[in-house]
Amino acid sequence: MGSVESKRCRNIRRVLIALFIVCGYMLSTTFAGAYFDIDGKETFVPMTALNLALGSMGGDTPMYQNKLVGGMYIAIPFIGFFFMFFDKKSNVKNLVGMVCGIIGCLAIAFPLGANGNLYIGIGAVVSMIVYVIITMLSGISIFMNLEDRRGERNGSTRLSAHKDEA
Repeated sequence: MGSVESKRCRNIRRVLIALFIVCGYMLSTTFAGAYFDIDGKETFVPMTALNLALGSMGGDTPMYQNKLVGGMYIAIPFIGFFFMFFDKKSNVKNLVGMVCGIIGCLAIAFPLGANGNLYIGIGAVVSMIVYVIITMLSGISIFMNLEDRRGERNGSTRLSAHKDEA
């Protein structure tokens, strides 16, 4: 477990860090749009994860003021980012990346399916695509880490066998 990270695993980890930053930015700026009935007219109101987390939407429906869902939209990219940034040796970061990607996709799809007046925005579409890419790259990175560790173990046993022969 205390092995040094290989160059290809380090590069994938850096890409995953950047993707979590992009995902957090997209959800906090442009998430979705909702239609509200204001003075007898349906008005389109843009919504962000920050609006949901702070409960600052103008609708009566609890879905528009769900602080837990808004907090999840903000917390998932931060959790993934910090695990990727600080965990350089173990495979836990990749498992957390996969879980964050799956939960992120489900968290974005949940309010869209639960409310007919909520329409998907560009931030949600891009974030969902990024979460799918994060999930795939994290899965690939798990196997690359395991392969590198197996190669280190086999390489160290070969070196010790050659030392014994000499």
